[in-house]
Amino acid sequence: MQGGQGPHRGESVFARWLWGGTLVLTTILLAFSPALPQTREPVPDEAAAQLITAALFQYFDPSSVFQVTVFGASIAGDSLRLETVHIDGRPAVLHGFRAGLLAHLTDVELDAAGMAAQQVRVRRVRKATIVLEATARDVEAGLTGLSPRLLHPKVVLGDGQFEIAATVARGQKLYPAVARGRLRIEGGQRVIVLVTRATVSGDDVPPHLVESELAKLNPVVDLSRWPLGLRIQRAVLSRGKVEFLLTAGE
Repeated sequence: MQGGQGPHRGESVFARWLWGGTLVLTTILLAFSPALPQTREPVPDEAAAQLITAALFQYFDPSSVFQVTVFGASIAGDSLRLETVHIDGRPAVLHGFRAGLLAHLTDVELDAAGMAAQQVRVRRVRKATIVLEATARDVEAGLTGLSPRLLHPKVVLGDGQFEIAATVARGQKLYPAVARGRLRIEGGQRVIVLVTRATVSGDDVPPHLVESELAKLNPVVDLSRWPLGLRIQRAVLSRGKVEFLLTAGE
């Protein structure tokens, strides 16, 4: 299910949330039975997909576009169960940075009432695999929006390192600069940028000028608010791309 498009994207997402939430919540209410509280009742897969799509916009920017496919949706007691969830985000935009997202989840159990109230509470997931991938051009566009002081960035990604050439504005002065560095995974939950070398041209260069601007990137990825109990397995810089692999469950 794609996210809304055009100037009224926020309204489209909100409308989609109301429609999907209403359908699923209605199914939930019909499924509750005092006599058979744990009877599993089917839920329309399309309705469950709309609910998952709306939930994604709690973690990604409104300009994101998601295609969500759900198979085997059902209600058992107060749990929404999904046999398989596939998510294709093109683009999935996180804090102004565009990326491609592919996710595959199996045997997912969610708190049904929480989902209807836009509160994602995951009770169980057998396996989740998520890949986020961005190109050097994506990173350049994100850096341009990150700071008005970072002008005309050019990014090279490869061999486990990055190189960023840009002009840094400070007051009325412009400082051509080049920074090199790498990514570091912290505790399986965060990815941060480490600048290993920075050179700046110009008179009266302020100390740590480039480092302070690139520090605004950190953390590049932070899973502390994400559901599913995800962990970052790898962050790879190669062939003009950056790729993050996130997993949960088995």
